[in-house]
Amino acid sequence: MPYLPRLITHNWRLKASSLALAIVLWAVVQVEPRHQERIGPVPVEVAFADTGWTLAGEPLPRVVDVLVGGPTGEILRLAREGTAVRIPIARPTSADTVVTLRRDWVQLGAGTRLVVEDITPSTVRLTFEPAGTRVVPVSLHVSGSLPPELALAGPIALNPQVVRVRGPASRVASLDSVPLVPFDLSSVDSSGVYRVPVDLSGVRNLTVRPTEATLGVRVETIVTRTLGGVPVEALSDDPSAAFEVEPSTVDVMLRGARTPVTAVDYADVHVVVPGELLRGMLPGEERRVPVRVEGAPPLVDAEPAVVVVAVRRIGRGEGPGGIR
Repeated sequence: MPYLPRLITHNWRLKASSLALAIVLWAVVQVEPRHQERIGPVPVEVAFADTGWTLAGEPLPRVVDVLVGGPTGEILRLAREGTAVRIPIARPTSADTVVTLRRDWVQLGAGTRLVVEDITPSTVRLTFEPAGTRVVPVSLHVSGSLPPELALAGPIALNPQVVRVRGPASRVASLDSVPLVPFDLSSVDSSGVYRVPVDLSGVRNLTVRPTEATLGVRVETIVTRTLGGVPVEALSDDPSAAFEVEPSTVDVMLRGARTPVTAVDYADVHVVVPGELLRGMLPGEERRVPVRVEGAPPLVDAEPAVVVVAVRRIGRGEGPGGIR
């Protein structure tokens, strides 16, 4: 057949070069250094086919060492990228079981030439429990302080306010909230939306979705405002008792972000003498007692210009006439 010689001789230099390159690559592969290396710690994971079950706690032990053999380069890659021993569980047959680890459960990646030689220790203990799912409130904790010239102009808006938690039914049922990582107010220099992750250290072995929340933070420059001549009220548990207070009015200084401070209504703010400080007073008796401010909104600091007043209980048949 005359076409066979042409098939062989056509572009014979290119074909010869390709053959030579293939031989060289094969030779390189054959002489590439091969040895064994112990890699660890390698985490132990469990993959459930039956989603109605989950681990009641971490595998014991949680990590193992894996002895692998093969090309040096691939061993170095595996050590750098990491791996895991993934145990497939179709359906638990008992709440507590010991599993012998198989070499093919080590995740080596597709196309690898590595071989698992040994796993130490060779067994792990697994404890199973029916899985539960609940919607649980998110708890926000703040730390630090805003820059001295700024104050919150409104409550911090949290979104979402609940998360979905899945895990061992007993643990899920015992949760009253899921905490976020504490939010550092010192990192705030302007109004905006801030992302805060869930504090997963407190919810081990639980799946939380979503894993972060957003905080709407509104800040404004701090201002001060004075409410002049706010009456001082003497509270008492005895409705028949009458009291005279000196001074009868005091100024109240408000401090906070501009919007909430300017929105404070004079009629809502009260300066009072707590009733428990007046108990047991006899007619004509006089006491010097501290006052407190009530009615200011939560984000506004309210301080009286006078913190201690004189209170006298008025005797029977006596009208107000000043402190005697």
